[in-house]
Amino acid sequence: MIATKILDIENDGLNMAIDGQYLYIRAKRSFFKYDITDMRLVGQAVVFAKDGKSRNFAVCGKYIVAADYCDLLVIDKTDLHVVEIMRIGQDLSSDLGVVRFDEHDAYINVRNGKMAVLNIETLSVSKHDICEESSWEHCIVGNFLYTATVNGGLVEVDKTNMQMLRAAKPCRKNIYSIVYDDGILYTVSQDTTIKAIDIKTLAVIRSVNHAVKGMTRIIGIYRDSLVIANNGISLWDKQTFEMQGRIEIPTGQYNKGALLHDNLIIGSDFHNVYAYSM
Repeated sequence: MIATKILDIENDGLNMAIDGQYLYIRAKRSFFKYDITDMRLVGQAVVFAKDGKSRNFAVCGKYIVAADYCDLLVIDKTDLHVVEIMRIGQDLSSDLGVVRFDEHDAYINVRNGKMAVLNIETLSVSKHDICEESSWEHCIVGNFLYTATVNGGLVEVDKTNMQMLRAAKPCRKNIYSIVYDDGILYTVSQDTTIKAIDIKTLAVIRSVNHAVKGMTRIIGIYRDSLVIANNGISLWDKQTFEMQGRIEIPTGQYNKGALLHDNLIIGSDFHNVYAYSM
């Protein structure tokens, strides 16, 4: 199963997101906006003042919210102009992790166990102490956050007051990715495991060893399969954890340059963007 090239775009490691009919790409200092129906470029803007690789973003309502080292950028998704730049951290003790959102707020991991919350309407930011370990990844399930730590921990947080409710340690090393589906939290970790965790008990109910390596990421779930970016895409049955197949598509630096949208996988390397329809 091989992907096809859809775009030429020189980059130093890019990030992507789809919102509605548009594909948004961050490459080097710029954002690009493409109509996915015909891959026509409909917007482009230089957003960052200098090069940087510690970046990610999410499309939240009318905005793109981008983390850039210690800064948080709010960008109008229509014309890609920068609305506001906020200094959240100070240095390597407080740089930013992943951006996720619900209908009201964007949630951003901050090194050393903190979380920043950006209200999407008012653009006000609050910061909260969540746990004692650094965390770069989380997922949102209803009124709760589940944040995964660098030491293999899992922390449940009440979004209404940003207080920790429960904690567990399902993995031995850094949890790189966590997603939720039908009562189960799925993780991939530096300890090479894929795990299924019961959200009611935070107990591991299914696990496979030596399944992944490197900074692997779960980019989504398609039908009954976990779709995992692991220097290419591997498909794993979410009930049995048997690998069902592999798709040869580049997944970007540290597997950050890939996404799943419905049945479409989009991947990237330093020169091009690729697509594969499942």
